[in-house]
Amino acid sequence: MAERVVKCPQCNAPLAPGRFARSTVCGYCGTTVQIDPSAVSVARYRQALQEWEDPARHGYSQWWTVGTGHWAPGPLIARGEISDVYAAERARRPTERILMKVLRDPEHAPLLEHEWRMLVELQAAIGNEAPAFLTHLPQPVAHGTLRGGPYEGRQALLVRQTPGYLHTFEAVRRVHASGVDPRVSVWMWRRILETLAVLHRAGYVHGAVLPPHLLVQHGEHGVRLVGFSCADRVKGARLRAICTRYEDFYPASLLDSQRPTPMDDVRMSARCIISVLGGDPVRATLPRSVPGALATLLERAAVGEEGEGERDLAWTLRERVGEVSAAVYGHPGFHPLVMP
Repeated sequence: MAERVVKCPQCNAPLAPGRFARSTVCGYCGTTVQIDPSAVSVARYRQALQEWEDPARHGYSQWWTVGTGHWAPGPLIARGEISDVYAAERARRPTERILMKVLRDPEHAPLLEHEWRMLVELQAAIGNEAPAFLTHLPQPVAHGTLRGGPYEGRQALLVRQTPGYLHTFEAVRRVHASGVDPRVSVWMWRRILETLAVLHRAGYVHGAVLPPHLLVQHGEHGVRLVGFSCADRVKGARLRAICTRYEDFYPASLLDSQRPTPMDDVRMSARCIISVLGGDPVRATLPRSVPGALATLLERAAVGEEGEGERDLAWTLRERVGEVSAAVYGHPGFHPLVMP
């Protein structure tokens, strides 16, 4: 029996409506398509799909392939400890924008593979408990060996690109060398603690809450945590790698034990905030421009004295930051980070 299939007249995406359906909605562009009663053979459908997925037919002259997907590379946007991060888009129409981490040294392939497993696990674990929060985590798309292009044979990991998250805490510190407005640091820290609270409740630790792994949303009050190659389940977690450029951000107890805990994540988050405030994350000291109550809270959290023994440490501290902010600044206001 012939399989009934159609192509969307709006975007040419292949569709497969139910057997008795009179209409179907295109999952790519949202167009409602009325079903023509004439049948399309499987062979014709497969040919149409192959043509649709051919980058050359969409005007692309170069692309990199991972698995069955073809991706048109964009600019290099970051250079991490073990990989280079490129912007890219699916080489067809309609397209999809992603970030592609390309491993530089095959010796680190286990870290990239572990990051993929963690991202997939977290989608399932957090999706059951807090599905609305999934958009705050990197969305895994594909991983595997690159075919084609200058990096053929290297390992790559692809995640969906979320618009607006443009600046790492590294970049913020370079632009605001004397420190950001302390009111900005309040929502920055609260966003990080919210992410950590959800991770910890799901039974995971991040293990590398560092300036290059924190992205600030341009013009809004958003912070995204990335860099999950050191993430692990709380039970049995071990530190798989150390970012040597930011070794001072790791608590000494973590470097000694090599066993990351929720407390370690929280301590590193406080050190990152101290850094963007123009302070010294190693000695946990802050400039006088930071109100005393906020400075004390940050200093205590950075050395592990704030919330010690709390069962839901990250969320408890998040609430405490809100209380301190209300006492110092009054009602919450909109204070976006200004970056060039």
